[in-house]
Amino acid sequence: MTDKGKIISIYACAALISALIFAVAFWIRGNQIKPEVKPYYSSDSELEALLTLEKDITLTNQDGEKVKISDLKGKVWAFAQFYAACPMCAKNNEQGMKTLYNKFKNNPDFQMVCISVDPEKDGVEQLKSYADALAADTSDWWFLTGDPDELKTYMVDEMKYDPIQERKDPSEAAEKGAIAHNMSISVFNRELALIGRRDLFHAKIDGEAVFVETEKALHQMVETVLEQK
Repeated sequence: MTDKGKIISIYACAALISALIFAVAFWIRGNQIKPEVKPYYSSDSELEALLTLEKDITLTNQDGEKVKISDLKGKVWAFAQFYAACPMCAKNNEQGMKTLYNKFKNNPDFQMVCISVDPEKDGVEQLKSYADALAADTSDWWFLTGDPDELKTYMVDEMKYDPIQERKDPSEAAEKGAIAHNMSISVFNRELALIGRRDLFHAKIDGEAVFVETEKALHQMVETVLEQK
């Protein structure tokens, strides 16, 4: 055999051995028992109340009916701030709140609540149109408005949300809406106690993987609170 033939044989053997090593490695990896991924929340999770709503408030829903926060006692409910003209709210409700609603709407113990941060402009007509666009049932998804001063004070003092801010930059206001507000979704238990918050809107901005994990944590939180009677 010539020197050239010997070299070719050596490289061929080396390539074959490498291929066999990779094949065995992939076979072993594929047949390994994968560790169980621990859930964010489960029925054994101890969910401590971050705050409890002691003070009540009367608001108006999308059907013009008077409702109170105390009416939610006994329910597990998800809450978000919004206003009808907010482009970011529309995206957040469509990609986060509606998915959450569709997943749990058949559970009689579950409720969705959105309160307007622009009650001066969001009357019953605007709320009704908004609810209809999301196919929200009045019985288990409220869009609420009320006295502007009382409502805004309640969300800051009782629910511990940051005060809303008006955007001064016209281009930013056109893109994101005239009012800046918290975009997170809060979960309350049957005793009107806040269990946690997850911000799906900004999670989406951080990437699909972050959004998926944040949404998973939110849904597991709701499931856990519903299981814990």
